[in-house]
Amino acid sequence: MERLHAALTEGSEFVYTCELIPGRGHLGKGVDHIEQFVSSIKGLPEVKALSITDNAGGNPALLPDVLGIEILSSDVDIIVHFACKDMNRNSIESRAFALQRRGVNNILVLSGDYPISGFFGAPKPVFDIDSVTALHYLKLMNLGLEVEGVKGPSRLERTSFYLGAVVSPFKWTEGPSMMQYIKLEKKLAAGAEFIVAQLGFDARKLREAILYLRNVLASKVPILGSVYVLTAGAAALMNKGEIPGCYVSDGMLAKVREEAQAKDKGKQARLERAARTCAILKGLGYQGAHIEGLALKADDVSFIIGRAREIGEGWRDHLEDLSTAPANPFYLFEGGERLSGDAEVPPVRSTRRRGVASLTFWMTRLLHRLIFIEGTPGYRLMVSLSGFTDRHRALYGLFTALERFTKRALFDCRHCDDCALFEMYYLCPESRCPKGMRIGPCGGSRVDGRCEVFADAWCVWHKVYWRAKNRREIPKLAYVIPPRNWKLYETNSWINYYQRRDHSAMKIVLPGPPEPGQVDGRPADPSGA
Repeated sequence: MERLHAALTEGSEFVYTCELIPGRGHLGKGVDHIEQFVSSIKGLPEVKALSITDNAGGNPALLPDVLGIEILSSDVDIIVHFACKDMNRNSIESRAFALQRRGVNNILVLSGDYPISGFFGAPKPVFDIDSVTALHYLKLMNLGLEVEGVKGPSRLERTSFYLGAVVSPFKWTEGPSMMQYIKLEKKLAAGAEFIVAQLGFDARKLREAILYLRNVLASKVPILGSVYVLTAGAAALMNKGEIPGCYVSDGMLAKVREEAQAKDKGKQARLERAARTCAILKGLGYQGAHIEGLALKADDVSFIIGRAREIGEGWRDHLEDLSTAPANPFYLFEGGERLSGDAEVPPVRSTRRRGVASLTFWMTRLLHRLIFIEGTPGYRLMVSLSGFTDRHRALYGLFTALERFTKRALFDCRHCDDCALFEMYYLCPESRCPKGMRIGPCGGSRVDGRCEVFADAWCVWHKVYWRAKNRREIPKLAYVIPPRNWKLYETNSWINYYQRRDHSAMKIVLPGPPEPGQVDGRPADPSGA
Protein backbone atom coordinates (compact mmCIF):
# COMPACT_ATOMS: atom_id res chain seq x y z
CA MET A 1 0.00 0.00 0.00
CA GLU A 2 1.25 3.46 -0.85
CA ARG A 3 -1.32 5.84 0.63
CA LEU A 4 1.25 7.67 2.73
CA HIS A 5 3.70 8.04 -0.13
CA ALA A 6 1.01 9.23 -2.50
CA ALA A 7 -0.43 11.74 -0.01
CA LEU A 8 2.93 13.26 0.92
CA THR A 9 4.13 13.34 -2.66
CA GLU A 10 0.96 14.97 -3.98
CA GLY A 11 0.98 17.48 -1.11
CA SER A 12 -2.60 18.66 -1.56
CA GLU A 13 -3.85 17.70 1.90
CA PHE A 14 -2.65 17.79 5.49
CA VAL A 15 -1.68 14.22 6.36
CA TYR A 16 -2.24 12.46 9.68
CA THR A 17 -0.43 9.40 10.98
CA CYS A 18 -0.88 7.71 14.36
CA GLU A 19 1.68 5.90 16.47
CA LEU A 20 1.11 2.49 18.00
CA ILE A 21 3.31 1.23 20.85
CA PRO A 22 3.36 -2.58 21.14
CA GLY A 23 3.85 -3.95 24.64
CA ARG A 24 5.64 -7.01 25.90
CA GLY A 25 3.96 -10.28 24.96
CA HIS A 26 2.11 -11.64 21.95
CA LEU A 27 -1.36 -11.51 23.49
CA GLY A 28 -3.19 -9.44 26.07
CA LYS A 29 -4.85 -6.06 26.50
CA GLY A 30 -2.13 -4.16 24.67
CA VAL A 31 -2.50 -6.24 21.51
CA ASP A 32 -6.30 -6.20 21.83
CA HIS A 33 -6.28 -2.41 22.05
CA ILE A 34 -4.14 -2.12 18.92
CA GLU A 35 -6.46 -4.43 17.00
CA GLN A 36 -9.50 -2.41 18.09
CA PHE A 37 -7.78 0.85 17.16
CA VAL A 38 -6.86 -0.46 13.71
CA SER A 39 -10.42 -1.61 13.10
CA SER A 40 -11.86 1.77 14.14
CA ILE A 41 -9.35 4.06 12.43
CA LYS A 42 -10.28 2.82 8.95
CA GLY A 43 -13.22 5.19 9.08
CA LEU A 44 -10.91 8.23 9.15
CA PRO A 45 -9.64 8.94 5.63
CA GLU A 46 -7.34 11.71 6.92
CA VAL A 47 -5.20 9.08 8.69
CA LYS A 48 -2.92 7.76 5.96
CA ALA A 49 -0.79 5.36 7.99
CA LEU A 50 -0.22 3.81 11.40
CA SER A 51 3.30 3.97 12.78
CA ILE A 52 4.58 1.06 14.92
CA THR A 53 7.43 1.57 17.39
CA ASP A 54 10.46 -0.71 17.72
CA ASN A 55 11.14 -1.57 21.38
CA ALA A 56 10.27 1.96 22.46
CA GLY A 57 12.06 3.36 25.49
CA GLY A 58 14.65 0.58 25.32
CA ASN A 59 12.23 -2.07 26.60
CA PRO A 60 11.43 -5.42 24.94
CA ALA A 61 8.17 -5.55 23.02
CA LEU A 62 6.34 -7.37 20.26
CA LEU A 63 8.23 -6.95 16.98
CA PRO A 64 6.61 -4.18 14.88
CA ASP A 65 7.15 -6.20 11.70
CA VAL A 66 4.67 -8.86 12.83
CA LEU A 67 2.00 -6.36 13.82
CA GLY A 68 2.66 -4.39 10.67
CA ILE A 69 2.00 -7.35 8.39
CA GLU A 70 -1.23 -8.11 10.27
CA ILE A 71 -2.34 -4.48 9.95
CA LEU A 72 -1.54 -4.43 6.23
CA SER A 73 -3.89 -7.36 5.79
CA SER A 74 -6.61 -5.12 7.28
CA ASP A 75 -6.13 -2.68 4.38
CA VAL A 76 -4.40 -0.01 6.50
CA ASP A 77 -1.05 1.50 5.51
CA ILE A 78 1.80 1.27 8.05
CA ILE A 79 5.17 2.77 8.93
CA VAL A 80 7.53 0.37 10.66
CA HIS A 81 10.10 1.92 12.99
CA PHE A 82 13.52 0.55 12.11
CA ALA A 83 15.88 1.14 15.06
CA CYS A 84 19.59 0.25 15.00
CA LYS A 85 19.98 -0.39 18.72
CA ASP A 86 19.27 -4.14 18.58
CA MET A 87 20.72 -5.07 15.17
CA ASN A 88 24.11 -5.35 13.56
CA ARG A 89 24.46 -4.49 9.89
CA ASN A 90 23.80 -8.08 8.75
CA SER A 91 20.57 -8.18 10.76
CA ILE A 92 19.58 -4.84 9.27
CA GLU A 93 19.94 -6.21 5.77
CA SER A 94 18.11 -9.45 6.61
CA ARG A 95 15.25 -7.62 8.29
CA ALA A 96 14.95 -5.17 5.41
CA PHE A 97 14.66 -7.96 2.84
CA ALA A 98 12.08 -9.73 5.01
CA LEU A 99 9.97 -6.56 5.27
CA GLN A 100 10.17 -5.98 1.53
CA ARG A 101 9.13 -9.54 0.81
CA ARG A 102 6.03 -9.10 2.96
CA GLY A 103 5.06 -5.84 1.29
CA VAL A 104 6.16 -3.39 4.01
CA ASN A 105 7.50 -0.31 2.23
CA ASN A 106 7.32 2.61 4.68
CA ILE A 107 10.26 2.60 7.10
CA LEU A 108 11.14 5.19 9.73
CA VAL A 109 14.88 4.81 10.40
CA LEU A 110 16.21 5.67 13.86
CA SER A 111 19.30 5.02 15.94
CA GLY A 112 16.95 4.08 18.79
CA ASP A 113 16.65 4.42 22.55
CA TYR A 114 19.35 2.90 24.73
CA PRO A 115 18.19 -0.55 26.02
CA ILE A 116 17.32 -0.35 29.72
CA SER A 117 15.55 -3.61 30.58
CA GLY A 118 15.33 -7.21 29.52
CA PHE A 119 15.65 -10.84 30.53
CA PHE A 120 18.03 -11.13 33.54
CA GLY A 121 18.81 -7.42 33.45
CA ALA A 122 19.71 -4.83 30.86
CA PRO A 123 20.75 -6.27 27.46
CA LYS A 124 23.87 -5.41 25.51
CA PRO A 125 23.18 -2.51 23.12
CA VAL A 126 24.25 -3.04 19.51
CA PHE A 127 24.35 0.30 17.62
CA ASP A 128 26.61 -1.29 15.00
CA ILE A 129 25.65 1.54 12.66
CA ASP A 130 23.53 4.62 13.21
CA SER A 131 20.52 6.09 11.42
CA VAL A 132 22.53 7.94 8.75
CA THR A 133 24.47 4.85 7.70
CA ALA A 134 21.31 2.73 7.89
CA LEU A 135 19.51 5.17 5.59
CA HIS A 136 22.42 5.02 3.14
CA TYR A 137 22.40 1.21 3.34
CA LEU A 138 18.65 1.01 2.65
CA LYS A 139 18.94 3.56 -0.16
CA LEU A 140 21.59 1.39 -1.82
CA MET A 141 19.21 -1.57 -1.46
CA ASN A 142 16.61 0.50 -3.31
CA LEU A 143 19.13 1.04 -6.10
CA GLY A 144 20.17 -2.61 -6.13
CA LEU A 145 22.81 -3.50 -3.56
CA GLU A 146 26.14 -4.46 -5.08
CA VAL A 147 27.66 -7.53 -3.39
CA GLU A 148 30.81 -9.58 -3.87
CA GLY A 149 30.37 -13.20 -4.85
CA VAL A 150 32.48 -16.15 -5.96
CA LYS A 151 32.19 -15.01 -9.57
CA GLY A 152 32.76 -11.35 -8.81
CA PRO A 153 30.44 -8.44 -8.02
CA SER A 154 26.73 -8.58 -8.78
CA ARG A 155 23.62 -6.55 -8.00
CA LEU A 156 20.70 -7.77 -5.96
CA GLU A 157 17.09 -7.09 -6.90
CA ARG A 158 15.97 -3.59 -6.00
CA THR A 159 13.80 -2.88 -3.00
CA SER A 160 11.19 -0.11 -2.92
CA PHE A 161 11.34 1.39 0.56
CA TYR A 162 9.90 4.83 1.30
CA LEU A 163 12.50 6.00 3.77
CA GLY A 164 11.77 8.31 6.68
CA ALA A 165 14.01 9.87 9.31
CA VAL A 166 13.56 11.95 12.45
CA VAL A 167 14.95 15.24 13.70
CA SER A 168 14.73 16.59 17.23
CA PRO A 169 14.41 20.38 17.17
CA PHE A 170 13.68 20.43 20.90
CA LYS A 171 17.26 20.89 22.03
CA TRP A 172 17.80 23.83 24.31
CA THR A 173 21.52 24.58 24.09
CA GLU A 174 23.55 25.57 21.03
CA GLY A 175 25.71 22.47 20.52
CA PRO A 176 22.92 19.85 20.58
CA SER A 177 20.61 22.12 18.54
CA MET A 178 23.13 22.70 15.77
CA MET A 179 24.24 19.07 15.69
CA GLN A 180 20.63 17.92 15.22
CA TYR A 181 20.35 20.09 12.12
CA ILE A 182 23.76 19.07 10.81
CA LYS A 183 22.75 15.43 11.20
CA LEU A 184 19.43 16.16 9.48
CA GLU A 185 21.42 17.35 6.47
CA LYS A 186 23.28 14.04 6.47
CA LYS A 187 20.03 12.08 6.69
CA LEU A 188 18.63 13.91 3.69
CA ALA A 189 21.82 13.27 1.74
CA ALA A 190 21.73 9.61 2.74
CA GLY A 191 18.27 9.10 1.28
CA ALA A 192 15.55 10.24 3.69
CA GLU A 193 12.36 10.98 1.73
CA PHE A 194 10.21 12.24 4.58
CA ILE A 195 10.98 13.64 8.02
CA VAL A 196 9.21 13.40 11.38
CA ALA A 197 10.05 16.08 13.95
CA GLN A 198 10.20 14.47 17.37
CA LEU A 199 7.84 15.60 20.09
CA GLY A 200 8.06 18.79 22.09
CA PHE A 201 5.84 21.60 23.30
CA ASP A 202 7.26 24.81 21.85
CA ALA A 203 5.89 26.33 18.62
CA ARG A 204 9.07 28.40 18.29
CA LYS A 205 11.16 25.26 17.89
CA LEU A 206 8.66 23.81 15.42
CA ARG A 207 8.98 27.00 13.36
CA GLU A 208 12.77 26.85 13.64
CA ALA A 209 12.88 23.30 12.26
CA ILE A 210 10.82 23.99 9.16
CA LEU A 211 12.63 27.28 8.47
CA TYR A 212 15.93 25.41 8.59
CA LEU A 213 14.67 22.63 6.34
CA ARG A 214 13.07 24.89 3.75
CA ASN A 215 15.35 27.91 3.75
CA VAL A 216 18.77 26.85 4.98
CA LEU A 217 18.83 23.40 3.38
CA ALA A 218 16.45 24.42 0.55
CA SER A 219 14.79 21.02 0.86
CA LYS A 220 11.24 20.24 -0.25
CA VAL A 221 11.15 16.90 1.57
CA PRO A 222 7.81 16.48 3.41
CA ILE A 223 7.95 16.97 7.17
CA LEU A 224 5.44 15.91 9.82
CA GLY A 225 5.40 17.17 13.39
CA SER A 226 4.84 14.93 16.40
CA VAL A 227 1.75 15.70 18.45
CA TYR A 228 1.66 14.02 21.84
CA VAL A 229 -1.60 13.73 23.77
CA LEU A 230 -0.04 14.57 27.12
CA THR A 231 -1.33 12.89 30.28
CA ALA A 232 -0.25 13.86 33.79
CA GLY A 233 1.73 10.63 34.16
CA ALA A 234 3.64 11.11 30.91
CA ALA A 235 4.24 14.78 31.74
CA ALA A 236 5.81 13.81 35.07
CA LEU A 237 8.18 11.34 33.39
CA MET A 238 9.22 13.87 30.75
CA ASN A 239 9.71 16.52 33.41
CA LYS A 240 12.16 14.20 35.19
CA GLY A 241 14.03 13.43 31.97
CA GLU A 242 13.03 9.76 32.05
CA ILE A 243 11.79 9.66 28.45
CA PRO A 244 14.78 10.18 26.11
CA GLY A 245 14.82 13.56 24.39
CA CYS A 246 11.45 14.73 25.76
CA TYR A 247 11.03 17.78 27.96
CA VAL A 248 8.08 19.14 29.91
CA SER A 249 8.57 22.31 31.93
CA ASP A 250 7.55 22.69 35.56
CA GLY A 251 4.84 25.12 34.46
CA MET A 252 3.31 22.73 31.94
CA LEU A 253 3.50 19.86 34.41
CA ALA A 254 1.56 21.92 36.97
CA LYS A 255 -1.00 22.85 34.32
CA VAL A 256 -1.53 19.26 33.19
CA ARG A 257 -1.87 18.09 36.78
CA GLU A 258 -4.46 20.79 37.42
CA GLU A 259 -6.38 19.71 34.32
CA ALA A 260 -6.31 16.13 35.58
CA GLN A 261 -8.45 17.17 38.55
CA ALA A 262 -11.46 17.64 36.28
CA LYS A 263 -14.23 15.04 36.11
CA ASP A 264 -12.86 13.67 32.85
CA LYS A 265 -9.34 13.54 34.37
CA GLY A 266 -8.10 16.14 31.91
CA LYS A 267 -9.03 14.28 28.73
CA GLN A 268 -10.81 17.17 27.04
CA ALA A 269 -7.97 19.58 27.83
CA ARG A 270 -5.25 17.32 26.45
CA LEU A 271 -7.22 16.55 23.27
CA GLU A 272 -7.77 20.29 22.78
CA ARG A 273 -4.03 20.94 23.21
CA ALA A 274 -3.24 18.25 20.64
CA ALA A 275 -5.76 19.75 18.18
CA ARG A 276 -4.24 23.21 18.58
CA THR A 277 -0.79 21.76 17.94
CA CYS A 278 -2.03 20.13 14.72
CA ALA A 279 -3.51 23.46 13.58
CA ILE A 280 -0.23 25.24 14.38
CA LEU A 281 1.76 22.66 12.43
CA LYS A 282 -0.43 23.13 9.39
CA GLY A 283 -0.18 26.91 9.71
CA LEU A 284 3.63 26.74 9.90
CA GLY A 285 3.78 24.76 6.68
CA TYR A 286 4.21 21.19 7.88
CA GLN A 287 2.75 18.50 5.61
CA GLY A 288 1.21 16.54 8.44
CA ALA A 289 0.91 15.58 12.10
CA HIS A 290 2.14 12.40 13.73
CA ILE A 291 -0.27 11.79 16.64
CA GLU A 292 1.12 9.93 19.65
CA GLY A 293 -0.12 8.95 23.10
CA LEU A 294 -0.87 5.99 25.30
CA ALA A 295 -4.21 4.17 24.94
CA LEU A 296 -5.54 6.56 22.29
CA LYS A 297 -8.86 5.68 20.71
CA ALA A 298 -10.04 6.36 17.19
CA ASP A 299 -12.67 8.74 18.60
CA ASP A 300 -9.87 10.77 20.23
CA VAL A 301 -8.04 11.05 16.92
CA SER A 302 -11.28 11.99 15.17
CA PHE A 303 -11.89 14.80 17.67
CA ILE A 304 -8.32 16.11 17.26
CA ILE A 305 -8.62 16.18 13.47
CA GLY A 306 -12.05 17.81 13.52
CA ARG A 307 -11.11 20.42 16.11
CA ALA A 308 -7.88 21.29 14.25
CA ARG A 309 -9.97 21.85 11.12
CA GLU A 310 -12.26 24.20 13.08
CA ILE A 311 -9.30 26.23 14.31
CA GLY A 312 -8.02 26.56 10.75
CA GLU A 313 -6.71 30.03 10.01
CA GLY A 314 -7.02 30.98 13.66
CA TRP A 315 -3.95 28.92 14.59
CA ARG A 316 -1.90 32.01 15.51
CA ASP A 317 -4.30 32.68 18.38
CA HIS A 318 -3.05 29.50 20.07
CA LEU A 319 0.72 29.97 19.80
CA GLU A 320 0.87 31.05 23.45
CA ASP A 321 -0.52 27.64 24.45
CA LEU A 322 2.49 25.95 22.87
CA SER A 323 5.38 28.01 24.19
CA THR A 324 7.15 26.13 26.96
CA ALA A 325 10.93 26.15 27.26
CA PRO A 326 13.54 25.86 30.02
CA ALA A 327 15.48 28.86 31.28
CA ASN A 328 17.79 30.54 28.73
CA PRO A 329 16.81 28.43 25.72
CA PHE A 330 18.83 28.57 22.52
CA TYR A 331 17.05 29.42 19.27
CA LEU A 332 18.90 29.20 15.97
CA PHE A 333 17.40 32.29 14.34
CA GLU A 334 17.52 35.85 15.61
CA GLY A 335 14.33 36.66 17.49
CA GLY A 336 13.46 32.97 17.66
CA GLU A 337 12.43 33.34 21.29
CA ARG A 338 9.49 35.54 20.22
CA LEU A 339 6.24 33.84 19.29
CA SER A 340 5.65 34.34 15.59
CA GLY A 341 3.79 32.64 12.84
CA ASP A 342 5.40 34.71 10.13
CA ALA A 343 7.00 32.96 7.18
CA GLU A 344 9.78 35.54 6.93
CA VAL A 345 13.21 34.02 7.54
CA PRO A 346 15.28 35.88 10.13
CA PRO A 347 19.08 35.71 10.06
CA VAL A 348 20.94 32.94 11.86
CA ARG A 349 21.97 33.88 15.36
CA SER A 350 25.64 34.77 15.78
CA THR A 351 27.31 33.41 18.91
CA ARG A 352 30.79 33.56 20.33
CA ARG A 353 33.32 30.80 20.11
CA ARG A 354 34.47 29.08 23.28
CA GLY A 355 37.99 28.24 24.29
CA VAL A 356 39.18 24.64 24.47
CA ALA A 357 40.83 24.07 27.82
CA SER A 358 42.51 20.81 26.89
CA LEU A 359 46.26 20.44 26.46
CA THR A 360 45.61 16.99 24.96
CA PHE A 361 43.50 18.57 22.21
CA TRP A 362 46.11 21.13 21.23
CA MET A 363 49.07 18.73 21.40
CA THR A 364 47.24 16.04 19.42
CA ARG A 365 46.15 18.55 16.82
CA LEU A 366 49.76 19.62 16.36
CA LEU A 367 50.90 16.00 16.13
CA HIS A 368 48.16 15.37 13.57
CA ARG A 369 49.49 18.16 11.36
CA LEU A 370 53.00 16.76 11.59
CA ILE A 371 52.49 13.07 10.87
CA PHE A 372 48.86 12.22 10.10
CA ILE A 373 48.04 14.43 7.10
CA GLU A 374 48.59 12.58 3.85
CA GLY A 375 51.39 14.00 1.72
CA THR A 376 53.44 15.55 4.52
CA PRO A 377 57.02 14.34 5.18
CA GLY A 378 55.96 13.04 8.60
CA TYR A 379 53.14 11.02 7.06
CA ARG A 380 55.48 9.43 4.48
CA LEU A 381 57.93 8.55 7.23
CA MET A 382 55.20 6.90 9.32
CA VAL A 383 53.94 4.91 6.32
CA SER A 384 57.41 3.40 5.92
CA LEU A 385 57.85 2.82 9.65
CA SER A 386 54.43 1.21 10.05
CA GLY A 387 55.02 -1.05 7.05
CA PHE A 388 58.30 -2.26 8.54
CA THR A 389 56.70 -2.75 11.97
CA ASP A 390 53.78 -4.65 10.45
CA ARG A 391 56.17 -7.27 9.08
CA HIS A 392 57.92 -7.98 12.40
CA ARG A 393 55.76 -9.60 15.05
CA ALA A 394 57.78 -8.61 18.11
CA LEU A 395 58.08 -5.01 16.98
CA TYR A 396 54.34 -4.95 16.17
CA GLY A 397 53.56 -6.09 19.71
CA LEU A 398 55.82 -3.44 21.24
CA PHE A 399 54.34 -0.72 19.01
CA THR A 400 50.80 -1.83 19.90
CA ALA A 401 51.55 -1.78 23.63
CA LEU A 402 52.90 1.77 23.28
CA GLU A 403 49.80 2.87 21.37
CA ARG A 404 47.41 1.32 23.89
CA PHE A 405 49.14 2.87 26.88
CA THR A 406 49.26 6.31 25.26
CA LYS A 407 45.72 6.38 23.91
CA ARG A 408 44.21 4.85 27.03
CA ALA A 409 45.82 7.52 29.18
CA LEU A 410 44.93 10.43 26.89
CA PHE A 411 41.57 9.43 25.38
CA ASP A 412 40.23 6.51 27.46
CA CYS A 413 40.71 4.42 24.31
CA ARG A 414 38.70 1.19 23.99
CA HIS A 415 40.90 -0.30 21.25
CA CYS A 416 38.36 -0.46 18.46
CA ASP A 417 41.40 0.21 16.24
CA ASP A 418 39.28 1.75 13.52
CA CYS A 419 39.92 5.07 15.19
CA ALA A 420 37.65 8.11 14.70
CA LEU A 421 39.57 10.54 16.89
CA PHE A 422 40.52 12.77 13.94
CA GLU A 423 36.93 13.33 12.86
CA MET A 424 35.67 13.66 16.45
CA TYR A 425 38.14 16.40 17.35
CA TYR A 426 40.10 14.00 19.57
CA LEU A 427 37.14 12.77 21.63
CA CYS A 428 36.64 9.00 21.56
CA PRO A 429 33.07 8.03 20.55
CA GLU A 430 33.53 4.52 21.92
CA SER A 431 34.35 5.60 25.48
CA ARG A 432 32.40 8.89 25.62
CA CYS A 433 29.14 7.80 23.96
CA PRO A 434 27.26 4.70 25.20
CA LYS A 435 25.80 4.35 21.70
CA GLY A 436 29.13 4.86 19.93
CA MET A 437 27.68 7.60 17.71
CA ARG A 438 30.34 8.48 15.09
CA ILE A 439 28.25 10.49 12.63
CA GLY A 440 26.23 12.74 14.91
CA PRO A 441 24.25 12.73 18.15
CA CYS A 442 21.15 10.70 18.89
CA GLY A 443 17.95 12.56 19.77
CA GLY A 444 17.91 11.50 23.40
CA SER A 445 20.08 14.15 25.07
CA ARG A 446 18.72 15.92 28.14
CA VAL A 447 17.49 19.47 28.49
CA ASP A 448 20.97 20.79 29.38
CA GLY A 449 22.76 18.86 26.63
CA ARG A 450 23.91 15.97 28.80
CA CYS A 451 23.84 12.31 27.83
CA GLU A 452 20.62 10.30 27.63
CA VAL A 453 22.24 7.39 29.50
CA PHE A 454 24.73 9.08 31.83
CA ALA A 455 23.05 12.19 33.22
CA ASP A 456 26.28 13.52 34.75
CA ALA A 457 28.21 13.46 31.45
CA TRP A 458 28.00 15.84 28.50
CA CYS A 459 26.93 14.43 25.16
CA VAL A 460 30.20 13.91 23.30
CA TRP A 461 28.79 15.83 20.31
CA HIS A 462 28.21 18.86 22.53
CA LYS A 463 31.97 18.95 23.04
CA VAL A 464 32.77 18.11 19.41
CA TYR A 465 30.65 21.03 18.26
CA TRP A 466 32.41 23.58 20.45
CA ARG A 467 35.85 22.32 19.46
CA ALA A 468 34.93 22.58 15.79
CA LYS A 469 33.49 26.05 16.29
CA ASN A 470 36.62 27.17 18.14
CA ARG A 471 38.64 26.32 15.02
CA ARG A 472 35.98 27.79 12.65
CA GLU A 473 35.45 24.32 11.18
CA ILE A 474 31.71 23.74 11.63
CA PRO A 475 31.32 22.76 7.93
CA LYS A 476 33.63 19.80 8.52
CA LEU A 477 31.06 18.25 10.86
CA ALA A 478 28.96 17.38 7.80
CA TYR A 479 31.22 14.39 7.05
CA VAL A 480 29.93 10.80 7.11
CA ILE A 481 32.37 8.30 8.64
CA PRO A 482 32.14 4.76 7.26
CA PRO A 483 31.06 2.28 9.95
CA ARG A 484 33.57 0.63 12.23
CA ASN A 485 35.26 -2.48 10.83
CA TRP A 486 35.17 -5.06 13.61
CA LYS A 487 37.85 -7.12 11.89
CA LEU A 488 40.32 -4.52 13.18
CA TYR A 489 39.30 -4.89 16.84
CA GLU A 490 42.34 -4.96 19.17
CA THR A 491 44.89 -4.65 16.39
CA ASN A 492 46.91 -1.43 15.98
CA SER A 493 45.00 1.67 14.87
CA TRP A 494 48.14 3.61 13.87
CA ILE A 495 49.32 0.86 11.55
CA ASN A 496 45.76 0.36 10.27
CA TYR A 497 45.63 4.06 9.39
CA TYR A 498 48.99 4.25 7.65
CA GLN A 499 48.50 0.93 5.85
CA ARG A 500 45.03 2.10 4.72
CA ARG A 501 43.04 -0.65 6.40
CA ASP A 502 40.67 1.48 8.47
CA HIS A 503 37.67 3.62 7.53
CA SER A 504 39.85 6.54 6.44
CA ALA A 505 40.76 4.56 3.31
CA MET A 506 37.06 4.44 2.32
CA LYS A 507 34.67 7.23 1.48
CA ILE A 508 30.91 7.20 1.72
CA VAL A 509 29.78 9.36 -1.17
CA LEU A 510 26.29 10.75 -0.67
CA PRO A 511 24.38 12.71 -3.31
CA GLY A 512 24.27 15.64 -0.89
CA PRO A 513 21.43 18.07 -0.13
CA PRO A 514 21.13 21.41 -1.96
CA GLU A 515 23.62 24.12 -1.17
CA PRO A 516 22.95 25.59 2.28
CA GLY A 517 21.67 29.14 2.46
CA GLN A 518 22.67 30.87 5.66
CA VAL A 519 24.76 28.50 7.74
CA ASP A 520 28.56 28.09 7.16
CA GLY A 521 29.55 26.53 3.81
CA ARG A 522 29.57 23.08 2.33
CA PRO A 523 31.07 20.10 4.13
CA ALA A 524 34.77 19.43 3.76
CA ASP A 525 36.88 16.33 4.30
CA PRO A 526 37.95 16.45 7.97
CA SER A 527 41.10 14.40 7.44
CA GLY A 528 43.04 17.60 6.92
CA ALA A 529 41.73 19.26 10.09
